[in-house]
Amino acid sequence: MNLIRIVLALFSFSSSKTSYKMSASKDDILELNYFGLFAKVASLIALEHSGLTYRFKTPESWKDMKPNLKWGCLPCLKNLPSEHIAAFGGGELGQEIAILNYIAARSPEKMKGIDLSEELISHQLYGEGEDIYQALVKIKGKMVSDEAAIAFFSKDQQDATSHNRNFGIYVFLNLLEKFIKECGKEGRFTTSGCTVGECKLWASLHCVYLIDPTVLDGFDGMKKFYTRFLEEKATQAIIKGQRTEGALAQYF
Repeated sequence: MNLIRIVLALFSFSSSKTSYKMSASKDDILELNYFGLFAKVASLIALEHSGLTYRFKTPESWKDMKPNLKWGCLPCLKNLPSEHIAAFGGGELGQEIAILNYIAARSPEKMKGIDLSEELISHQLYGEGEDIYQALVKIKGKMVSDEAAIAFFSKDQQDATSHNRNFGIYVFLNLLEKFIKECGKEGRFTTSGCTVGECKLWASLHCVYLIDPTVLDGFDGMKKFYTRFLEEKATQAIIKGQRTEGALAQYF
């Protein structure tokens, strides 16, 4: 496999789209705003798995929208009940981790975990998913050298004793493989298998899988997790573009 071609390929933004999960009046359902890209999409995947009613919308003009957002970035979640946003002056909920925690609070048994122990699993998986995502962002944005980008995907250039900011994908996968075995549930880390942390981790793994479909070979536990989650009806609704008026464009 040509690793240089894989890690340096760039993909363009897709057009603006809006999708509705079910009929509802304009302002009484949650609205997730994000780009039409498969990038930071854990919130979208989690919403679909949660069963909460929502719609998905991409910005008509990102240049105009950005200065008016609390944190100047997407995703953001709009149309929350007033009592849920009163403490910070209303408006949209920004930052992916906050959106995921909100989804977990609204649908706790499935998205948060059945107990504190499972909630802590979910939190840890979010962290690992974000670490993988940020590594891809650095490669995509050419914030690391070509050599470092190639090393991230090279089995013979992995160093588990290095600073974790320098971990390659196979270091991450080795850690996750050990962890899923410790959790003791085949193909899942928690009882529901779709806590917000699992949604985040799967979204990041799917970004990697789109770059290299062989990446999970040899990691039986993680391959079962990835495949089982992919085959879930809610996941397929996102992958097939049923909630986004067409499949999200590959970003990495």
